[in-house]
Amino acid sequence: MRFTLPSSVLLNAVGQAAGVAAAKSPKRILECVALRATEKDGVVIEANDLDVSLRMVLPDARVAEPGVVVVPASRLVSVLREVGEGTNDITLVGADNRLDIDTEQCHFRIHGDDPAEFPAVPPFPAVALASVDGAVLRGMIDRTLFATAREPGRFALHGVQLKLAKGELELVATDGRRLAKAVTATEGGPSTEARVIVGTKPLSLLSRLAGGDAPRIDMAVEERRIFFRSGGTVLSSRLIDGAFPPYDQVIPPPSVRGFEVPAGDFATALRRASLLTTKEAQSVTMDFATHRLTLSSRAPEVGEAKVELEIAYDDAPERLGFNPVFILDALKVMDPARPVRFEFTNPKAPGKLIDGVGYVYVVMPVSVAEGA
Repeated sequence: MRFTLPSSVLLNAVGQAAGVAAAKSPKRILECVALRATEKDGVVIEANDLDVSLRMVLPDARVAEPGVVVVPASRLVSVLREVGEGTNDITLVGADNRLDIDTEQCHFRIHGDDPAEFPAVPPFPAVALASVDGAVLRGMIDRTLFATAREPGRFALHGVQLKLAKGELELVATDGRRLAKAVTATEGGPSTEARVIVGTKPLSLLSRLAGGDAPRIDMAVEERRIFFRSGGTVLSSRLIDGAFPPYDQVIPPPSVRGFEVPAGDFATALRRASLLTTKEAQSVTMDFATHRLTLSSRAPEVGEAKVELEIAYDDAPERLGFNPVFILDALKVMDPARPVRFEFTNPKAPGKLIDGVGYVYVVMPVSVAEGA
């Protein structure tokens, strides 16, 4: 095998594949990437940890000799990062389960594994269920993924529910204390609504792919796997088994009590108010008064903070309490200059952040001591 590619293109593709390959596995082959050079397709980069798989076609490669080589992903990325800097094109030569990379100053030989042992990457199904704008999908992933559960427990909450209906895509994530829901229009869609739970690893990888030259992403579901395709790149993953909670019951109905403010201003005030919180006292009090929101925190062993924010609010005074981290997590993935709406009904009910017509974020309150 022998082929030449721009170093930046090769590093990007191998870097994406390395994100799929297992970091540590009893089977060394799962820690590898496969590089296949063909006269028909150019160069194909593959990775498969048996749960998540990736196949990227690089048609602009100049293939001198077809062939295949399988090498450890992390080793190959490390070498390409070093030799690729300041290099326009790079040539790779593979033979006898090894890969040679040469530059004017360096020679590397990476020992690999038998290509026959590399697990096959499943192809994209014959028919896509729907298609969505790549940049929009990336935004939806970034706005929901952070709300998945991290602690051991209900396995279904460790992923994001993806619901596909005719002309609509919905992503929902929750850890039981907060919930993020993003909705957008799609091209096409199944005649019967489909709901599946997708893990955080494939969605993180998909966010990276959608952030590049991916104008549209095709989606399909087949045999307990979900598939995403953009051009010559196919990412697939096993689905998470389990029942997702009835989240629509958690989202509060529209409320007249609330305010609008640029996301960046709200985040700055909340972050300042949370500077003197502790892990044991991780809460910020929100005192509402006419045209003013006062955010405060108090920790006996640390001190206290108070921040005022001017808002358009003329309802009755109210005092609420929230974990500031949960609200800041959502504000971080919003446009800081864009106005967002924060709604509430009473101190014991969830608060709700609304950003446009396609995004809702719900966060459970915490109790606030009188006189705090």
